[in-house]
Amino acid sequence: MKLRTFLIAGILASSFCSCSNKGNKNKVQATVNDQTDIESITGVARIEPENGLLNIYANSNGRITKIVALENQPITEESPLLILDSDIEKALLNVEESKIAAQKAAIEAAARNTESVKNDLDKAKSDLTLNGQLFAVKAITKQTLDDSKVKVEKLISNYAKAVADKNQQTNILSELRANIDYRRALLNERILNSAFAGHVLQWEVHNGDYVTQGQKIGQFAPEGALAAVTEIDELFQDRVKVGMKADVYSQLNGERIATGTVVYVANFLKKKSLFSDENTVEDRRVKELKVRLDDNSKAVINSKVDCTIHLK
Repeated sequence: MKLRTFLIAGILASSFCSCSNKGNKNKVQATVNDQTDIESITGVARIEPENGLLNIYANSNGRITKIVALENQPITEESPLLILDSDIEKALLNVEESKIAAQKAAIEAAARNTESVKNDLDKAKSDLTLNGQLFAVKAITKQTLDDSKVKVEKLISNYAKAVADKNQQTNILSELRANIDYRRALLNERILNSAFAGHVLQWEVHNGDYVTQGQKIGQFAPEGALAAVTEIDELFQDRVKVGMKADVYSQLNGERIATGTVVYVANFLKKKSLFSDENTVEDRRVKELKVRLDDNSKAVINSKVDCTIHLK
């Protein structure tokens, strides 16, 4: 039975927008037998980490004093990527920390005063009890008894005030410690740490540059397997399944640089990527898929390759 070849809208990768007008290179070649027995689909793909490429954003405003993680240098999770100037944050932290000793002394003084008032109150209550007994046997005057009662009432008020003052001084210490924690958190934000193990692909900033919070400053590749990310035309959307085998070829010399397995097939269709011919009026859709590479040694992140999916 004679084999025939059909060209359909390509497996596309949105990152290669500069190649949007390259004609036949942006098309998928499907080998079919009598137009129904499809054996494979080959199209353009992009190499990237299986978990995707990550952008690095500044987490605070400031001037970069040091880029710690060099491009392509392996780094571990939570290791520093870069450091921003932190003189102001350090100074404010020192101010808050310097208040701790004085506040602890104020608490100690308030505690001693509270204890002294409490001792006076206990003695006054004892004296009032004794005077009550003496007044009952006419040993003291009523004025003396009344004076004892007034003294107790006054000391009760003084004791409540002393306790409140001690609590206030303790609360001030808690506020100081909270401020110190806040200042330390701000200081820690001057160091941008990596959320994942991997390596920085490129920096878009340099030592001495001023950055603002939320500014994109680089690109990061998380550690792990690489994948060829590609798209298939809607004509073949039901033919590609997770677990199918694939081959990845260099577009420079046609050499097979890796084998792999389809690990992801999108469950929706989207518009073609910018590889499609912008002059066409054909309204076709594509489905994204990922092929996990068995060996990363010859693959280069962000490179454009040909990816052949074996349907049988």
